[in-house]
Amino acid sequence: MPAHSRRTFLATGSLGYAALTSTALAGFSTSPPAPRPGTAPDESYPTTPAARAQEFVGASHFNMERVEAMLAEDSGLAKAAWDWGFGDWETALGAASHTGQIAIVELLIAHGARPDLFTLATLDRIDAVRGILESVPNADALEGPHSISLYRHAAAGKAARVMEYLDANGLNPPNPFETDPEAAEPLVGTYAWSLAEADRFEVVWFDRFTCLQLKRAGGVARNLIPLGDSRFSPAGARHVVLSFTHEGERATQLLVPQIGGVLSCARVTG
Repeated sequence: MPAHSRRTFLATGSLGYAALTSTALAGFSTSPPAPRPGTAPDESYPTTPAARAQEFVGASHFNMERVEAMLAEDSGLAKAAWDWGFGDWETALGAASHTGQIAIVELLIAHGARPDLFTLATLDRIDAVRGILESVPNADALEGPHSISLYRHAAAGKAARVMEYLDANGLNPPNPFETDPEAAEPLVGTYAWSLAEADRFEVVWFDRFTCLQLKRAGGVARNLIPLGDSRFSPAGARHVVLSFTHEGERATQLLVPQIGGVLSCARVTG
């Protein structure tokens, strides 16, 4: 190759390489990316807002379409949990499990949700259920969210093998909320701890489970588990014991445990 041709080739090649390199590196800048327009983050960011966790856990009971839409926005919601009251924590997976929503269960697990004994019962994983019950002390006494039994989880999932095993081992407990209507009637009413409308509990009768329920304004009703002597535990929170005091036939006061003491609520109606 003549000298001038070689010089021309090298010069042209160098320019081509420089252009190619410049083009290839154009998308790799060491400068920070330009901010995108948007709204300010929620004050809880980067923690998931409580209302969003509650919505997702609620939807996981029955609403596949909403669950899919929310997971598309944030797959971390698959591990969401919500306290329905008094420490009655429920995960999204727990919600889908005790309602027998197998498709939602499988979707949540695919997104990282952590199966537990109750999910395994819903899915009829008999070997896993048997292994836990026979190797973990007191596992047979565990309750799921809202004090829902292991047997009821299996029944929700139509898990025939697990139901048969639990029946054979006497692990099909009765309804824990069953309450004598005559004993409950004097307790029904409204109890308040201040003059504010929001600072009160409603105690009502719930026919479906033949039990009393406790509800704060704007909150979710909690089934009550009778303990005797006008004492009760809220669903999913047997560590909590609330009690009624009487003057004559009707209850006049409701005592509700809280951190640091007891909330004393006087009867105002009923």
